[in-house]
Amino acid sequence: MSPDALADLLDYACWFTAFAAIGCYVLVFLRNRPHLRPLNALGLLLVGAALLGLPTMIGRPIVPARESITIYIVLLLVASAVFQAISAFRRRPRVRTDQATPAPVAVHDGGGA
Repeated sequence: MSPDALADLLDYACWFTAFAAIGCYVLVFLRNRPHLRPLNALGLLLVGAALLGLPTMIGRPIVPARESITIYIVLLLVASAVFQAISAFRRRPRVRTDQATPAPVAVHDGGGA
């Protein structure tokens, strides 16, 4: 693969994943009552911002000696965004508060003063 084609492929992967990660952050932010926990999925926003800036930092053409490290960095950030999005949208079991919890039992040691 030519360095220019590789750079184009990495640019599109970064941009697509960045916009998807930022969109997921907005959806999670709006879904989880924003006034309660606005920082729950902040990692998605930050990874999305990093992916938006990465094509500028990579530069053109990609230096052949740095091809592999560039690919690893892009893949790591893309995987991070995917796993964070999965984690943000998974359904967690709700804690039931209507069940009575047993009261703590006081233990008397039998000693007196």
